[in-house]
Amino acid sequence: MPTADSCALKVTAHQTKTREGVFHFTRFSSTDRTARALKVLGICWLIAAVTVLIPLAHFVLVPGFFIAGPVMALMRYKVDKAADKVAVQCPVCEKNVEIKMEASDWPPMYTYCPECNTGVELSE
Repeated sequence: MPTADSCALKVTAHQTKTREGVFHFTRFSSTDRTARALKVLGICWLIAAVTVLIPLAHFVLVPGFFIAGPVMALMRYKVDKAADKVAVQCPVCEKNVEIKMEASDWPPMYTYCPECNTGVELSE
């Protein structure tokens, strides 16, 4: 079962104004990672099986999805944690905001406040 986790984070705007925030992320155990990888592999191979029925395109699609399955499964297996969001009071506009993160985003990084659109730096 994936575990939700969080840690303290420093949010800086204009290299002077700083606030403490909370960085929320998800950790995946070895079993979770294996299940996620097998799911991706199964989906790719299922698509490969379905594309057998498409004339002419199946010469490219079937081998493509057949090879992409293990590659994507390996990439998915290597992911042991995924970013969720950062909860912080913006150093500029002073509003409490939640900055949504892509799963692959990880501090240190630059992003924008969703309220005032000011550039902020996220660092641990």
